[in-house]
Amino acid sequence: MIARRSVLAGLAAAPLAAPAVLAQAPALKRVAIASATLPVEALIEGATGDPGWVAFFNEMKAQGFTAGTNVSYERHSGAQYNFTRRLQGNRWNALGGVIAGTKPDVVFATSSYIARGAGTAENPASVVFLLGDPVGAGLVSDLANPGGNMTGVAAAAGATREAARLALLHEAAPAATRAAYLIKSQAISPTPWLLGQIAAAQGAAAANGVTVTPAYFDDVLDDVGLDGNAHLRAVLDATKAGAQGLQIAEALDLSEFSPVLGGMALALKLPAIAPWRDFVVGGGLMSYGPNYNELFKTAAQQVARVLKGDKPGAIPVAVPAPELVVSQRNARHIGVALPQSLVGKAKEVLN
Repeated sequence: MIARRSVLAGLAAAPLAAPAVLAQAPALKRVAIASATLPVEALIEGATGDPGWVAFFNEMKAQGFTAGTNVSYERHSGAQYNFTRRLQGNRWNALGGVIAGTKPDVVFATSSYIARGAGTAENPASVVFLLGDPVGAGLVSDLANPGGNMTGVAAAAGATREAARLALLHEAAPAATRAAYLIKSQAISPTPWLLGQIAAAQGAAAANGVTVTPAYFDDVLDDVGLDGNAHLRAVLDATKAGAQGLQIAEALDLSEFSPVLGGMALALKLPAIAPWRDFVVGGGLMSYGPNYNELFKTAAQQVARVLKGDKPGAIPVAVPAPELVVSQRNARHIGVALPQSLVGKAKEVLN
């Protein structure tokens, strides 16, 4: 009788054990996402999210990763340091180390400081970055074979595109023999990477009989806040000094000003070129550079490869192709007749 009761008890318990086994869902992959300048509220999907980050999340879904189903996102921001100058880079670097300490499956960062901090921490994380020039920033030495624990997307592809932009500006407005080169530089002390950009633009300018003068601006007030008009004053000062054309440097921290700068170039009737399409939408003459949303989409593809098991160091750094966008409407407004040879090169023509 005792044996029979034991068997029956075991049979009765068996169905109760099955749900516990079935309830064990696979652990979510953890992706830590980080921006040095945008608040965490912008790193979301939907109408209130930054367009690039929206593109990132959409592409992650296309790659098979859905939040809450098989992936979770942990958002981090260094935006609280936007209002201080002293040790800003060190704080971003330290933030990267903190993120790595949470042991995510991969870190996606749009800051060289955060990427470096996460990738070189005591327990380094796998890192995917989205930067202007990761070689110039010292994160990798070879785009094709990054090695180590980092890969990502290079938005600027070195300084070569600065020369290409200057040549395009000269083709569009050959009468503009004096051009300003707008570049953000704290305390008017450009980094070697920025100096390389300036040198590339000036080299192309000299070959086309154009003089390029850097128009520096610094929007950080010493530990008291941001100067929201510093970039606009720099353009005004450059035109007062005789600039007949304008080139906007390729740097992600300048992209937020792009539409406003386009509108200003239109108001000043200044032939101008920038890396981003929304510069043209805002009023600028033309843009030449990778599509902003496409950069984040490509970054999502790199993140997905890491989550699927590829080693970051074995994934070549992606360099999305630049696109030329021109505006006939804006050209007419500023009195420039775009040559057909230039219009024919454009990926998009806004009329």
